[in-house]
Amino acid sequence: MTDLPKIGKPATNALAAIGIKTLKQVKEYDEKTLANLHGVGPKALQILKQTLAEHGWTFQNDPGEQTDFTLIAPTDCDNAPKKRMIRDYTIATAKADRKTLEALLVENFVWEVPGEFEIRGRTKFMEELFSHSEPIRSLELEHIITHGKCGALNGEMVTKKGQHVYFSDVFEFENHAKDAKITKIISYVIIK
Repeated sequence: MTDLPKIGKPATNALAAIGIKTLKQVKEYDEKTLANLHGVGPKALQILKQTLAEHGWTFQNDPGEQTDFTLIAPTDCDNAPKKRMIRDYTIATAKADRKTLEALLVENFVWEVPGEFEIRGRTKFMEELFSHSEPIRSLELEHIITHGKCGALNGEMVTKKGQHVYFSDVFEFENHAKDAKITKIISYVIIK
């Protein structure tokens, strides 16, 4: 593993806070996400970019995941289609991306928040979601786990107003196929 170059203590600490301790881990993130971390300035980014280039690497660049907010998410989803779907779904909810949600959810989709409500139907779900949508500062997806026709994810979203939303979602897919759509999500949410 290649150690991080000397980028200053604030930048090193900011990267360590999200689990980045080596240059190889840096290349798993896009430049914009790292630039939005408190403590990582233009000089640190330039040093990282130059050091990556010296090793024949670059920052990650996935145009499909361009966001107006800082996104910290697992990058090892390409060999696990359902992990990728869970990741894409969660990013789409934060972006209020109707097209992606329509592609991932079945028409008779069910969203349940235990003890609060249950919404039936993809259209009703999106209406509810979009009516409560707030500008996001950051979205961090910590763990994504899948097995068979089930999956789970947990993470934290911070709104531009500074409100922290901690969440854990349990996903149910229509079958075991790698392109199966999402049929149900049970969400557990803590807002602070």
